[in-house]
Amino acid sequence: MRSLTPGQVRVFLRVACAAVLIAVMTQTRADPDLFGHVRFGHDIIAARSAHLVDRYSFTSDRPWINHEWLSEVAMYLAYRGAGATGLIALKLSLLLLSFGAVWLAIRWSRASDLAQDLLLGVAVVCTFPQTNHVRPQLFSVALFAWLLLVLLAARRRARAAWWTLPIMAVWVNVHGGWLVGAATLLLWTAAGWFSDCSRRDKLIASGAAACAMAVTLVNPYGVQLLQFLRETVSLGREDITDWQPVFRLGAMFGLLWALVVVLSIAGMVMTLRRRKADVQATAIVLMLGVTSFRVNRLLAFFALSAVMLFGAEIAALFRRDTAAEGLRVATRWVAASVAAFALVLVASGVTASARNLSCIRMEESMFPEPEAMSVAANSRIHGRMLTYFDYGEYAIWYLSPNVLVSIDGRRETVYSEQTIQRQLRFYSEPGDRKEIVNALQPDYIWMPPSLGVTKDLASDGWKPVFSGPRTVILARGDVPEHLYSGGAGASRCFPGP
Repeated sequence: MRSLTPGQVRVFLRVACAAVLIAVMTQTRADPDLFGHVRFGHDIIAARSAHLVDRYSFTSDRPWINHEWLSEVAMYLAYRGAGATGLIALKLSLLLLSFGAVWLAIRWSRASDLAQDLLLGVAVVCTFPQTNHVRPQLFSVALFAWLLLVLLAARRRARAAWWTLPIMAVWVNVHGGWLVGAATLLLWTAAGWFSDCSRRDKLIASGAAACAMAVTLVNPYGVQLLQFLRETVSLGREDITDWQPVFRLGAMFGLLWALVVVLSIAGMVMTLRRRKADVQATAIVLMLGVTSFRVNRLLAFFALSAVMLFGAEIAALFRRDTAAEGLRVATRWVAASVAAFALVLVASGVTASARNLSCIRMEESMFPEPEAMSVAANSRIHGRMLTYFDYGEYAIWYLSPNVLVSIDGRRETVYSEQTIQRQLRFYSEPGDRKEIVNALQPDYIWMPPSLGVTKDLASDGWKPVFSGPRTVILARGDVPEHLYSGGAGASRCFPGP
């Protein structure tokens, strides 16, 4: 094999890394809410309206404000078209859209090839915890990346700021994360008045931002959606993993957040060294750095903002002498090793991607045993079921309309704060179980056996319909019990059972 130049080596390795990254992006886990997203998308299309009356729960006590209605329609259409593969294809499309915006922003910074690869890698890795599921948040990640790209483009040509209007018009209908976009846009515009751009450009930016805020009223609920979000966005969500502070989620999340912090600080320092601080970029990155530390769900936005807004400054850390660009990797064995290594990575990435595209993995720890659903279906269970939070939409998917649940992942969109807290008390305060059961009058209770309340229910006359290591279905009276058979733990793919 002839000798290779550094440029040719980079091409080999870039192709190999791209294959690996696509394999990572196609790896998809099932979220407990995925069952509901697809089902509710079907209902919206069937009703030809986002204004649905809840027919899945017996405790819902507020009008259903579905702020994710458009993303659920997209998810249902993807599922109807190609099943789980369609959902994964939708996810991959949104991720490619997101990282396409990141790549353009990095290219505009005129970073070296090495810096571009590293920055794009940081964006992929640091957003992975929030993007390895199929859920409406993916739309927010993509739209946030394009919002930042538009704001950067507006520095070159002020009229580009008007592209924020279609972004916000779509965003308000796909996910509540549009509030992050709104805060980013308003803060960027306000900080822009302290920049050295012309007064005309500042007025255009302010006018575009005002209009972008106005178009958020273009949704099925109008002002009612804004009122709903104002009332619910500040509710305590300590029981949701994504809403936990970074320091409570383990070392991996802390390291990812710290990595973005280091890059952000490096970018800020580099701007100060040039004696020209970027007030807009600094304001956005600081806002997201602080909020993502408190709410882990915002880590993806923090990472994208750091990479896209400080890309040029961070890239300056990787500058190197370009005189060596023409040098060749002279020895044949090195060239052969590079080519072989790249081919192995490409083959592994393609194989993994092909396997990933057919399965949205259901992790055993997050879902009931498959036998539990088989028993529930064969026993013709019907009536009210007091459900564990993570089981709600799974039960809706398989048991509706015969069974109504007590709680599910829609949370405050159909349940009042009082109803949610009563359900959480049932899990955590076994002493209140009799009061709560008497108030709800369920026919069945479906809980993990690890909860203290599950063990106490036996003394109240509840008998197991099914008993397994991860879940127990209870009923009153003399009912036959089906024990877990301990079958082979084969991998499960959405929708299961």
